[in-house]
Amino acid sequence: MSSRQQQEQENKEQENKDNQDNKDNQDKDNKEIKQEIKQEIKQEIKKDNKEQERKKKQKKKKATFQGAKDQEKVTFSADKIKEFPVWYEGILEISELVDKRYPIKGMPVFRPFGCFLETEIMKLIEYEWDSQDIQRVMFPTCIPKDFLEKEKEHIAGFMKECFWVLKGGESELEVPFALRPTSETAMYSMFALWIRSFRDLPLKVYQTCTVFRYETKNTHPLIRVREIPFNEAHTVHETEKDALENLEQAWVGYRNVIEDKLGIYGLRIRRPDWDKFAGAEFTDVLDIIMPDGKVMQTVGAHYLGQKFAKPFQIQFNDRKQKSQFAYMTCYGVSSRILAAVVSIHGDNKGLIMPPLISYYHVVIIPILFGNKAKQKMIIEKAQEHAKMIKKAGYRVKVDDSQQSPGNKYYFWEMKGIPIRIEVGPKDIQKQQVVFVYRINGEKKEVKEEEIISEIKSGCDMTQEILSKKAKEFHEARIKVCNSIEEVKEALAFGGFAKIPFHSNGPDGKEAEAVLKEQTGAEIRGFDPKEAPPANGTKCIMTQKDAVCWAYVARAY
Repeated sequence: MSSRQQQEQENKEQENKDNQDNKDNQDKDNKEIKQEIKQEIKQEIKKDNKEQERKKKQKKKKATFQGAKDQEKVTFSADKIKEFPVWYEGILEISELVDKRYPIKGMPVFRPFGCFLETEIMKLIEYEWDSQDIQRVMFPTCIPKDFLEKEKEHIAGFMKECFWVLKGGESELEVPFALRPTSETAMYSMFALWIRSFRDLPLKVYQTCTVFRYETKNTHPLIRVREIPFNEAHTVHETEKDALENLEQAWVGYRNVIEDKLGIYGLRIRRPDWDKFAGAEFTDVLDIIMPDGKVMQTVGAHYLGQKFAKPFQIQFNDRKQKSQFAYMTCYGVSSRILAAVVSIHGDNKGLIMPPLISYYHVVIIPILFGNKAKQKMIIEKAQEHAKMIKKAGYRVKVDDSQQSPGNKYYFWEMKGIPIRIEVGPKDIQKQQVVFVYRINGEKKEVKEEEIISEIKSGCDMTQEILSKKAKEFHEARIKVCNSIEEVKEALAFGGFAKIPFHSNGPDGKEAEAVLKEQTGAEIRGFDPKEAPPANGTKCIMTQKDAVCWAYVARAY
């Protein structure tokens, strides 16, 4: 055997040895993660069992919201501002939006009413992405563990939140699968195969799916859950400039939906470095102030730079045929948008729906009097109106159930339907109907030939009033504060305390920890486009020169 052949054989033996070592290490890692996951599952089951025992021993408490549902009547009454948690849980149940009795914590069932609303919101988002030439895709729910490990900062942020699939049938899996916590690693492994040249860019895709987070805190339907309805977009670009411009266009789309169509307002801010999306260069969010004064993130938009392109080898040949790493963005929204719509627009009687997503635009209540022939005539007239309304493009329901008119009024008010039309024998004689608007309770007699135009006017009025009230609520809850005492007062009122702060970088984390200890609130972020405090202004936490305004709030 020549020395060259001998060297090649030794190299091959060493390579085999290295491969075996890597396999052994991988097997060891997989065994360790399986043990960790099994231990966490056991602890969670034990914790849930203890909670169930506690509930069994505890005497059953009466619900504090005034709600009733039986064969005769459905009513709802709760103070949204003073008892928001009670109001929120109560209206989700009584309106049949979701049912949280499914036996897995944090995985409620969307009932038909709630499913419709969630789907309509996602359709609005999808329309925006379609108009921006972002293409729809469908990726698998399961992500191999080694995909997640490619970006170390990313997996460090998500490892404890993952659900893991450990077995297939009766067999242990060699490599565990994670139920998608988010889709970066799944998509980017494929992007590396799809992109070869600058001609393949930009690559822009989105999907509407569910993501899974092993949420250990208290869960709240639509707000903090373990299975999350989600719309996410992911884009790849030739230059940083293109990527950042795309991110701004995404915000245009979100504003079109959230402000213009749903009538809710939030604060767009940039997360502190210590609280940004795992693996991002920076994270911008939309925080919405809820009726109890806490804030809730609805939009998350992330500039990834080349942080994912490099580990996933997403490269392209540029116009000079030189290989370059791509620049990337991602952004998403969840069922929290629906939670915000429900919470911001509702009142003590129940829901008030923006017309664009309302299950029905109009409900028609026949006011039945007289003998069966007269009652039949009234119902037929109501159905005639409904046919005309439906033909005009509106969603309509004739409630000809056996409930009394009063019970029907309460029910559809609670459901938040924008317009109620009443039709009685006198209305038929006068060739008119009576409109009642959910937004303000106003009643109005309308000629039959004006029904369609009045529906349009009523929907426009509803949208305008909802938006105006929501904007006023939001703007009234951002207070400039120059001391800890003022911060505490602002937080007690609800919303954001805006404070002069010494850093928007990593060195601000220590001061934030002190702030959190003193107030129970956190720095939610900064507005990078906002002018800094005047020269000489001091940070209220460190007394150093303030370089930015920090927005402080308690959050879900």
